[in-house]
Amino acid sequence: MRKIERVEERVAYRNEFVTVFDDKVLFPSGRSGTYLRIEASGGHPGVVLVPIHNDRLGLVFNFRYPIARFQWAFARGFSIDGDVETSAHTELFEELGATASSFELLGHVTPDSGLQSSRVAVLLAHVAVVSAPTDRDEVAATQWVTLDEMLTLVDEGEIEDAFTLSALMIYLRRRGQVAS
Repeated sequence: MRKIERVEERVAYRNEFVTVFDDKVLFPSGRSGTYLRIEASGGHPGVVLVPIHNDRLGLVFNFRYPIARFQWAFARGFSIDGDVETSAHTELFEELGATASSFELLGHVTPDSGLQSSRVAVLLAHVAVVSAPTDRDEVAATQWVTLDEMLTLVDEGEIEDAFTLSALMIYLRRRGQVAS
């Protein structure tokens, strides 16, 4: 099976967070074309956190500009200097006002592999201390829910964020709560 080949890498846009490429490609059929690709600046994995405190999962309520509405989700963010644990500490504190006693790497997700080259680390955060979030621009509210309450939110369509659903599945699988 042949891959889509990059003929020319072309930067269409760049800022501190992402680079957008509009690459010239050659498809397996021999047809030429273009392919959009979004890469996180620095090319390092971002993080999505499964925060646990007193048997409750931490959620943030953020306004998501691209879809023009609020969503309940796990805390997440871009890489900070390529260090996953530093990124995790920062996002946890900013979005949930929490500090973790430890982190456990559960796996990785590729959030939109048809457009983004990003690979995101899924970390279980064992939260020791909870205060107020420091990010007042993006975080509208937080809540700590039981696993049953979270699954009800998923069932009712209140949680539809792909990062959160992917991270939740990996977490449940690690706990043996999803059959193999």
